[in-house]
Amino acid sequence: MNDMLKKGFFLGLGAASYGREKVQTYLDDLVTKGKITPREADEWKEEMIQRGSAQSDSWNSQAKNSFENRAESMGIATKRDIDRLEQKLDAIEKAMHKPDDE
Repeated sequence: MNDMLKKGFFLGLGAASYGREKVQTYLDDLVTKGKITPREADEWKEEMIQRGSAQSDSWNSQAKNSFENRAESMGIATKRDIDRLEQKLDAIEKAMHKPDDE
């Protein structure tokens, strides 16, 4: 894996871990001070996890699209390109092996 990508990946993992710990500490503090109930803290944490997951999905989609655009501009075949070619080859092979009377 490219060293820069590896560092970015580990940075993201570290930030997520640190963020999760900070959120938990913050929520625990609010519960301790009586500002929210433990149930509200759990609901809040779950909502934050869902938002984070949705944001991650969005970023992954954007990264995938960006990579595909770069691959296309560089003339590199994507999996989708290869799948289309395989389908065309399958169709040609089937057409070549058809009996003449059909």
